[in-house]
Amino acid sequence: MYQQTATAEPDPGTGFGFNQTQPPPETSDWAPGLDLQDQQALYEAREDHDAIVEEIPSEKDSLGRFSVLCLIFNRMIGSGIFNASSQIFYNTQSVGVTLLLWLCGVAVALSGVILYIELGLTVPRWQRPDGTKISTPRSGGELPYLNYFLKLPRFLATCLFGVSFLVFGNTATNSIAFAAAVLQASGTTQTAGRMVAIALTVNTFSCLLHSMSRKWGIRLNNLLGSLKVTMLVIMVIFGLRWLNLDVARDNFDSSTSMKRADNTQWGVYKYAEAMIYAIFPFGGFHQANYVLAEIKAPHKNFARTSGYGVLFICCLFMTITILYAATIPKADLFTADLDIAFNFFKRTVGSGVAESTVKAACGSLRALSAIGNVIVFTFTAARVKQEVAKEGVLPGSIYLASSYEFTFRHGFRRIPDHQAGGFLYTEKSPAAALALHWTVTSILILAAMLSTDSVVFSHLPGYSLLLMAYAYGLDVIWFSCIGVGMLYLRLWPGSNWRYKSPIPHVVGVIAAVIFTATNIVPLVTIWIYDPAQRYIAHSSDRVDWFAPQMTAMAVLVAAALYWVGFRIWLWQKRVRQGVVWEVVRTPIFWAGTQGQAQAQGQQQGGAQGQPQLVQIYEIIRFKWRVWTGDEEEGQGSEKPEGPQQGGFWEDGPVDNNYGNGNGGYATGNNYGGGSGNPLHQVQHHHQNQGYQGHGHGHGQGY
Repeated sequence: MYQQTATAEPDPGTGFGFNQTQPPPETSDWAPGLDLQDQQALYEAREDHDAIVEEIPSEKDSLGRFSVLCLIFNRMIGSGIFNASSQIFYNTQSVGVTLLLWLCGVAVALSGVILYIELGLTVPRWQRPDGTKISTPRSGGELPYLNYFLKLPRFLATCLFGVSFLVFGNTATNSIAFAAAVLQASGTTQTAGRMVAIALTVNTFSCLLHSMSRKWGIRLNNLLGSLKVTMLVIMVIFGLRWLNLDVARDNFDSSTSMKRADNTQWGVYKYAEAMIYAIFPFGGFHQANYVLAEIKAPHKNFARTSGYGVLFICCLFMTITILYAATIPKADLFTADLDIAFNFFKRTVGSGVAESTVKAACGSLRALSAIGNVIVFTFTAARVKQEVAKEGVLPGSIYLASSYEFTFRHGFRRIPDHQAGGFLYTEKSPAAALALHWTVTSILILAAMLSTDSVVFSHLPGYSLLLMAYAYGLDVIWFSCIGVGMLYLRLWPGSNWRYKSPIPHVVGVIAAVIFTATNIVPLVTIWIYDPAQRYIAHSSDRVDWFAPQMTAMAVLVAAALYWVGFRIWLWQKRVRQGVVWEVVRTPIFWAGTQGQAQAQGQQQGGAQGQPQLVQIYEIIRFKWRVWTGDEEEGQGSEKPEGPQQGGFWEDGPVDNNYGNGNGGYATGNNYGGGSGNPLHQVQHHHQNQGYQGHGHGHGQGY
């Protein structure tokens, strides 16, 4: 069976609590400031083949504000701004309704970024010896948040989201988009063979880049993000410079702008599909949450950078969409399969330029958008898959969860060499998770391009199916779950969420309501059949209307079956072999001396006198151990008389429900119902050195 345990014991040689004032000699292989007990724990873990020592990037190697902005820019500016608008205009046959749907996309992004900032700075939470709570940001996007919402049944949230992300969290669509854009820019005919070759090449390049050099991957992200924002700003300038006032007056006439074009049919499915296309370009607003632990001073930088970055892109997207409508007449704007970006450039800067030149320029801009999206999502998605592996629910979790350092002499190595007598930070990457990402993406590229004719890439049946399945299965479904979970925490008094969250209660409730409503509407209405539209958009009438949502649901069902099989397998191992599967996650925090801790806490955004802990290492152990036989399902565990000296425990969604019940939280032993259950994830974090001493805290469990 599976268990996350806690067996932290004080080291009698280093002291325990808040009294140590003499720092250990700084002759360690590890980061300066660690006490001897944690140095010993790190040494032992490094020599243990069943353990991983995960090192958080040092401050100078962390993601700064500009890098975080470029992560958001690269992810949000993809193929959506060039392709989604045309489909929304066609489905609605109305300029006014199209702009309203784009405003819904803006609402999703702005309300969503508030909720994800709130969760990112609040979950997970740790209880200090004095009873106060602090939080330490963790990478993984929705994974830690869903685990916080849904602790029972065990591992269900991890398996559902983990399997979904392994399938849908890929770069197949943008790799195909890049291939088509390159061929368009070069004036070459788009064939399946050429597109597959280019798409696989860019996917391979991106994975190898991030495997070999984290630093150069970030630098390329910064460069491409800057270029893409510049490109959109130039588009705005072009649109304003060559604005067609006659077209603008006609398209924005208040008496007709909200009406559908003549001889067009109305259907719920068309609006639901258009709404998903409106959400798709904004879906990358939470990209920074995927790598939150790697952001420099996240309590200080993450919230402002994410908020301002998403707001800026929302303004650009809305401006460009308005300029589309102010430049292209309705007769063209409402036609099927319109290449809206090409028409925009042709009617503005390309009015006196050859059509081939405009196509080449448009293809180049599309290629830039697509490759930037591939580069950044490869970087962030691999971190999420690594976090899923750290939960111990995947085959070969120890390899997928590990970070590797690369040298041309030795290749990829999981256990690095360290310089004796001095701290050496080396670039590490989730190479195994990147290999998994490359494999899934390559398979989907090949599947999408099978039996493809020489047509515009956005009209490929496989590409359109992948795009809609991704938008529905990874954005709409999980955004809805996050929204419902946040409403529950905000409106249920027992959660005390308003006292944990850095976001004002009213703002949080409004954001949760907007985020939930704007995602649940397409989640439900996409299933309403429309006899007039039997196929999804841009599929050459080859993909049935229900295929994308059925694909997403099939993946969720497969994930649920995987969870059932995983639980049965663990039960059989316990019954037949008398062993339980144990995953121990030991975060090691740094607080420094009192003065250093105060300064670091203020830098991280903590209040005066309340320094934020900084996680610098994590030890993850995967092993089978003998089942003791006294771990019975449902056995409760009572709350200790008081917090143990130096003890650290992860906080659950309930602060005031201690005891033996299945919904209880037993501080220091387990949460959600009983230390005796070998399937329960026990969370117990133990701090050696307090804020008054020269040290940090560390704990075991997750």
